[in-house]
This record gives sequence, structure tokens and C-alpha cells, in this order.
Amino acid sequence: MRIIRLLHKWTGLIIGLFFMLSCLSGLVIGFGKLIDSYAPIFKLAKHLHKNMYCGAIGGRIIAIATLIALIEILTGYILWGRQTIALSRSYKRNGRNPRMSLWKNLNFRFPNKLTGWHIAGGFWSGIPLLIIILTCLTWCFGWYNDIVYSLFDSGSSGSWDSNLFHTLHNLHVGNWGGKSSRILWLLAVGLGASLPVTGFLLFFRRLSGKKKH
Repeated sequence: MRIIRLLHKWTGLIIGLFFMLSCLSGLVIGFGKLIDSYAPIFKLAKHLHKNMYCGAIGGRIIAIATLIALIEILTGYILWGRQTIALSRSYKRNGRNPRMSLWKNLNFRFPNKLTGWHIAGGFWSGIPLLIIILTCLTWCFGWYNDIVYSLFDSGSSGSWDSNLFHTLHNLHVGNWGGKSSRILWLLAVGLGASLPVTGFLLFFRRLSGKKKH
């Protein structure tokens, strides 16, 4: 489990800034589509989201950061599950309802506001973010695109007129359930943008605690 913790910590530190910028730009783009606006700020956000205004190099950095983000979210769920199981066992030993551990670990205030926001925020936003990442990877890496299309649409290679392309795009932007799903995606991306901030704060708090010790 130590390896999982290290993976979660260092992948977060490496891609934190890129992840936050990607979420924030995606949030602006999604909001623009929700209100059906084509104001210049939404076009700027689209370019930032795609390649950070750095052309092909920026696009490649975003692609690699997106792949690393997949590891970050999966390790986060593993750590959340382990912590919930440990808390459940502790409750059971003390004669309390072990199911309460699940509620505790979904609470934005447990065990304190900063940690609770990071853990609960990661849990609630994780599934939408995973869907966003998995669909995004089809446009980031040719090998991944080939695998997805060979599994679900062997007659297409990712062209715009492909049904699978539109399905993946709708899943990516949250357009699979109309306005309600778009709002749900916006909330998830907004929470996602906060995770690098709370993660960095937790890292520096623990680091300063070790120095004092």
C-alpha cells in the first residue's frame, strides 16, 4: 500500500498544475456550451484546454498528463477503499455501526475540512472524471484510439461521421443526458479543479509537520 500512496502523491505533484488548468478550462468551455454562448473567453479556454497555446508540444504534454491522471484517480479510489475498510473495522470493534464509516469517508468535513474536501471531493468527482479521461485518451494517443475502435466500431477509425466518435464526445462533454448531465459534469470538473489545491496544501502541511518534528 505504500507504493500506492507514493504513486498517488507524486503523480498528483507532477501533474497538479496541468490537471487544474485542464479542469478549469473545461469548466469554462462546458459553461459556455450550457448557456449557448460563443464569447471570446470560451474560445480562449478551448485553446488552453487543447494545447495550452503551445502547439503540438502542449498537446503532447496534455496527453501525457491525462494518462497520468488516470493513475492518480485509480490510486485515490484504492486509498479511499482501504481507509473506509480500516475505519469500518475500528467501528465494529468499538460496538458502533460499521456502515457509518462509509458516511464518514463521504463527508467533506472528516477528519477535518481540508482532508475531507480532498477525500470526499475525489470520491464524488472521480467517476465522471474517469469517463472524461478515458474518452479524452482516444484523441491523445493513436494506439489507444485503435484499441477502442477495434473493440466497439471495427468499421471506423475515429472519423467525425462515426457513431462511436459522437458517443465518446457526448460522454466527454457530459451531453449524454441533456442539460442535467452537463450540469453534473460541470460540478464534477469544478470539484476536480480543487483536488490539486487541497492535495498540495495537505502535502505542505505534512512536510512542515515533519520539519517541526
